[in-house]
Amino acid sequence: MMTDQEKPQADIPTAKGTTEKVADFVVGTGYRQIPAEAIRLSKQAILDSLGCALAGSGEPAVEIVTRYVKQLGGRREAGVIARGFKTSAPFAALVNGTMTHVLDYDDVADSWWGHPTVVLMPAVLALAEKERLSGESVLEAYVLGFEVGSRLNRGLGIGYYQAGWHSTIVAGTMATAVAAAKLMHLKPHEVRVALGIAASLAGGLKRNFGTMTKSFHAGTAAQNGIIAAHLAADGFTADDSIIEAPQGYCQMYSHNYNLDKISGLLGSPFDIVSPGLSLKPYPCCRIMHESIDAILSLVHERDIRAADIAEVRCRTSPAVPVQLYYHRPQTGLEGKFSIEYCMAAAVLDREVKLAQFEDERVQKRDVQELLQKVRYDHPEGVDWAKAPLPQAVTIRLRDGREFCREIQRAKGDPANPLSEQELTDKFRDCAQRVLSPAGVERCVEMVSGMEKLKDITPLMRLLTGAG
Repeated sequence: MMTDQEKPQADIPTAKGTTEKVADFVVGTGYRQIPAEAIRLSKQAILDSLGCALAGSGEPAVEIVTRYVKQLGGRREAGVIARGFKTSAPFAALVNGTMTHVLDYDDVADSWWGHPTVVLMPAVLALAEKERLSGESVLEAYVLGFEVGSRLNRGLGIGYYQAGWHSTIVAGTMATAVAAAKLMHLKPHEVRVALGIAASLAGGLKRNFGTMTKSFHAGTAAQNGIIAAHLAADGFTADDSIIEAPQGYCQMYSHNYNLDKISGLLGSPFDIVSPGLSLKPYPCCRIMHESIDAILSLVHERDIRAADIAEVRCRTSPAVPVQLYYHRPQTGLEGKFSIEYCMAAAVLDREVKLAQFEDERVQKRDVQELLQKVRYDHPEGVDWAKAPLPQAVTIRLRDGREFCREIQRAKGDPANPLSEQELTDKFRDCAQRVLSPAGVERCVEMVSGMEKLKDITPLMRLLTGAG
């Protein structure tokens, strides 16, 4: 008689691991099971990110990555936005992801501590164009990728982000692998393998914030998710329990991860609905948007001018100095990660838009002098996981008067969302740099009704200029 230890492994029931639960959720969840609100918010996010891509398409970082991709060549599978040529789907996702993030104008999710759509949108559109898939398929894959990326971040906890890892690529590579796997109709085991491959491709350092490499993180995540799904579909091997396994994804990024926060909450509710997604009104790091709201309101309400100011004090959180470490920025990219610069630009220009992040504007004497009057405090003992936290700005005038404004939730936050009109106006402002007025409106129409598109190709032809 065999002992329990001698019984064949197949006779011993085992609980599903986290990776298996994630894969089963991805394969088993279809468009009809996704709430209408999640679809509505997804279309908003995709339109917003397409605007960011069009506005960023001529930036120097995009020029360099585009030249590199053209040198590599590639099959004509998917178009590069605003560039008029096609390349392989992974290469198209690389360029499109980089251009979407280069202005730091794209959306942010608190549960990601980073940017979901900038990695997901380029990947799902490139694959959908390659395979001539429907808008419904695009939205389905986007929501599922968003969901898995969110839950992975929740399970990891914020410690790895505090340590210097960039969550947009760490979670984003896994999320795009899931989205690509859904579009390619991978089986559960293949999804698990795709996650195993993606886990070894994930990683990016926050020290590169304020440089071209930050936006390259987004492009790389979009590209690598597609590669992982394709390799898995073709029989490539990887650990199929990578999320929970010793020396796997969670253990290597976190010392206090919680697997229940990953698989136990999938779709309950969908993360894009709650806690939701922030769409940016300002093209700079989201972590200081409350402070920008505060200073702009004071400047306009009190008609404050730079010459009147003795000091500007910002009360923020311990998270701010870790990310906003350019105290004397010299480029537009550095300015996006400088609270001193953004406060000074808000006072001088009375707005914080794309023009405020041109190198020439950052280097002007007036803003360089004023930013030296900006101070900020970040009280200790504040829980990062509760971000975004309230921020307060106090302006002390030369005559001794002080004016203070505290903002709990910045404009664009799920609790203080941009209106449909504000979202569309932002897209129009970005897209008109590339598209004709008629093209801008046609793009709004197609994305707003994306679930009705039987083939995504016409939208991509409009965006890319490539037939």
